Amino acid sequence: MTRPTALAGLAEELTCPICLDIYSTPVSLSCGHSFCKQCVQQSRQLRPQGPFRCPLCHSQADPAAELQPNVQLRSIVEKFLDAPTQEKKENGEMESEDEDKSSGPEDGVILCDSCLQDPQPAVKTCLTCEASLCQAHLSKHRTKTHLKDHVLVEPCDAQVLAERRCHQHSKLLECYCKTDSVCICVMCCVTSSHKNHEIIPLEEAFGQVQKAFPETLKALQEREAVLNQSIAEESLRRNWLESLFEQMQLQLENTKAEVLRALRQNEEQQLSKIQTQIQKHQEEKDAASRDIQELNVLKHQKDMLLFTKAFEAIRTRKRNAVPTTAGVTLPTPPVILDELTTDTNLRLFQQFLSDMNASFKEPPVCEHLTVSVRQLNGFNSNATRVCAPSSTPYAFTNNQRAREQVQSNQSFSGGRHFWEVDTSNATGWKLGIVQQSVECYLQTFVDRLRVFKGQTMIADKGCPVALKVVRVELDCRRNVLSFYNASVKDGDPAESLRLVEMLSIPSSYPAYAIFYTSGGYLQLL
Repeated sequence: MTRPTALAGLAEELTCPICLDIYSTPVSLSCGHSFCKQCVQQSRQLRPQGPFRCPLCHSQADPAAELQPNVQLRSIVEKFLDAPTQEKKENGEMESEDEDKSSGPEDGVILCDSCLQDPQPAVKTCLTCEASLCQAHLSKHRTKTHLKDHVLVEPCDAQVLAERRCHQHSKLLECYCKTDSVCICVMCCVTSSHKNHEIIPLEEAFGQVQKAFPETLKALQEREAVLNQSIAEESLRRNWLESLFEQMQLQLENTKAEVLRALRQNEEQQLSKIQTQIQKHQEEKDAASRDIQELNVLKHQKDMLLFTKAFEAIRTRKRNAVPTTAGVTLPTPPVILDELTTDTNLRLFQQFLSDMNASFKEPPVCEHLTVSVRQLNGFNSNATRVCAPSSTPYAFTNNQRAREQVQSNQSFSGGRHFWEVDTSNATGWKLGIVQQSVECYLQTFVDRLRVFKGQTMIADKGCPVALKVVRVELDCRRNVLSFYNASVKDGDPAESLRLVEMLSIPSSYPAYAIFYTSGGYLQLL
């Protein structure tokens, strides 16, 4: 080993860990570490709160009572300073250049905790020492054998350091609980609620999550792509719906304009006719008034010849018969909004809204329901046909319905469902659901269709002759029950379903389908 190299190694050993310069008046603490006396005093002044600790090992020490001069170390330092080397000078020049190039710390920069004057930006933070270190102090930190096992991370402030420690035991979070999916300290493994859980080292947990990272990232990217596509589709639907309603509004406005134009034309025609009649009658009235004036003058005429000639001239004048208004009716308006037309328009609009809602919802699940039928041997079997009870009158009562109706084996508590029933071979039938003790159903009564919610009748309308198949649709999310005429199975699918009635139902589940017929049988499709 050459002399310059040996002196360089000795200079490193004679360097104060705080000021990174050759010891000046070296003193020793009770832990055995040595520092410049001035450096220890300044370090104590910078941390007036709490007990003073060694800057290297963090063992508690009282500098006022334990700053003992290290005479042997001071003697070695003096001998070293008496034999300077060129390398030391070069190192001093390099350090001087580094100091000249360094600038003040920027906002948000973590500073070194070991620099007493002109703190430099930290390059690492020691979790064990709970101190941030600049490049120079980090180099010294790494050369100490007892400090090599310390955990170094990127520079962080006191708040981040606190998050790396257990809030309960103030220990480093070095383990991972797979049971609770949380980082814990060593004390948590043996003393807290994690005692019997599956615990692995933090390094192993890091390796596992690193392996799972690509798959998780891929799954999230796929989900993002699906959501983007869904958003794009919903945007297209929104634009289509906005365009559709704009067209509907335009058509309504055009229809309104046409109706108003027809009404105005009709009004003008009728008023013109009436005005012509009024003018004609006014002329005839004026002629009658003149005849009356002439007769009033003529009654004073004494000459028999003149009186007779004048009177005959007035009496023989042509006069039209005065029309009578008895039995005259006003003309029929071109547009009649009677109750039937209004009800039809509302029904069509309700059907349109129903179709629009269906186009934006997930399709309901088709259910093939079964009911329990008691056989002659006393056992029940599943069946898809509901027959009328024996000797049951057509006009059944509520008590008879409750006694004779059957429930489906299946129940529903969520989602959307529908089932279809062939009613072509049944008379006096009833279809719907029961929730606890509340029934909501559609039933036939003579030639009428009635919808009930409990004991309250919601609708009463004529029964279509072509009603052969009824679809019952249950939407548990919206609490809506709908009945459709599904008799048409061929042709346009939009024409195969006609809304009969829709009603809100209670939110109490489960719900069971109910069936009843007073004659013939119902076939569950």
